[in-house]
Amino acid sequence: MSLMKKSQKVMISTVQTRAMIIADKQVKKEADKKAKELEKEKKAQEKFAEKEKKKQETLMKKLKIAEEAKAKREEDKYTPDILRVRYTMYRDMHIATAKIIETTGLPIRHQNPPEDISENIAKFIIQNFQNDSSCKWAKAIGKKGDLSSEKYSASQPPEVKSFTSDGPSSFGPKKKFGGIYFLDMRNWLTDSFILWYVNLTDESPAWKNLKMNKKQTNQEQCDEMRRPHISWDKIYPQVSEHCEKVYEGTFEGIFKTTF
Repeated sequence: MSLMKKSQKVMISTVQTRAMIIADKQVKKEADKKAKELEKEKKAQEKFAEKEKKKQETLMKKLKIAEEAKAKREEDKYTPDILRVRYTMYRDMHIATAKIIETTGLPIRHQNPPEDISENIAKFIIQNFQNDSSCKWAKAIGKKGDLSSEKYSASQPPEVKSFTSDGPSSFGPKKKFGGIYFLDMRNWLTDSFILWYVNLTDESPAWKNLKMNKKQTNQEQCDEMRRPHISWDKIYPQVSEHCEKVYEGTFEGIFKTTF
């Protein structure tokens, strides 16, 4: 082989080698660029994921705080011990007043049982004898009405009427309820209580058609915006098929669950 041909061959080989080196560098450069882009994208995704995680954690914390606040607002702090204290206070006052009346003859009128006492007696009976743990004293949790229960809609909560004599109970002409309880306290001084449940709403035909007197029904008096007055002894015979005796027993007996 001539010297010129050898020289040409060496030059071609050198050029090829340089081309390969340049190509390798280009490939490596592209690969490095791609790797950096992937790393950048990965970090961006990780940053986004971390941001979303923090947002989710913040949201969960807010939800937890809101749930705890709601639970606190809806906590019924009227406990059995509070009812015992309130009931004893009322009973002692009633007995003391009776002695004053007996010894002096003064025309002092006994006070009716405070609503917190009668409504919470009904509440604990409902909890323990109707197995309704959701029943709460409405006023204790900032709601309207007598009682609150998950078994009733907020617009038609359970109603409580208590009575210590044969006299009539009164009803608001626009009162809404999903069921009504009658607490018979006529013999409360001998430690005897009866709770009746009437499974009717204010919209039930049987309730609307209750005879208040010989001439008018409950609905007719409500339409006149009057407060219907009627005693339990006159209600029961008219709606007995809708009535359930939930409890009959002593004051302390209301706290003993049957479930």
